[in-house]
Amino acid sequence: MPLRILLADDHTLMRQGLRHILESHADLDIVAEASSGIEAVEAAREHKPDVAVVDVAMKELNGIEATAQILKHSPHTAVLMLSMHSDERYVMRAVKAGARGYLLKNSAGDELVQAIYAVQKGLAFFSPAVARLFQDGGLRLKDASEVNDRFELLTDRERQIYQLLAEGNSNKDIANRLGLSLHTVETHRWRVMEKMDLHSTAELVLSAVRRGMVI
Repeated sequence: MPLRILLADDHTLMRQGLRHILESHADLDIVAEASSGIEAVEAAREHKPDVAVVDVAMKELNGIEATAQILKHSPHTAVLMLSMHSDERYVMRAVKAGARGYLLKNSAGDELVQAIYAVQKGLAFFSPAVARLFQDGGLRLKDASEVNDRFELLTDRERQIYQLLAEGNSNKDIANRLGLSLHTVETHRWRVMEKMDLHSTAELVLSAVRRGMVI
């Protein structure tokens, strides 16, 4: 039976390129595509894919937060992160969220296929430049389990609103986008600021940039 694949990337051309590479393999079946982290979570909930190929940098809900939610709804799905960045911030957060692999976007097509097969089998797969971070001692997989971080206090909804605020959306914009009341969004915003010990929008944006949630 073919492996069932979910592709999540907010660039249409990128998804088309990934699809073109994977469709040449008869044992890989693309069952869904998503253009945002929110869509990726919903697609995973509906289709329960074997492997989700997820871009790190997506708006509204980034790929790392989407990964954590995908695995809540479809724990048997193996997540392979795609990124332009080999920065350890992204790698460690991806591993911590539950991703089994981290592939740079400048990788060759056959490396993508190899990575999909590997993570589906329960193996870890990292692009060579990322793997060197581990080999050189810059990263430690055991560090991924550390939770000494105020961000861990946020609920899934609060994390989503945290990112939307950092992207420059107003409370009203967020309420309309998420189908929530303005009061609910304001309450979530207050809780985010309190839990993260932030005192202004500028501090919130800076903290999100440092965390690698917005670029």
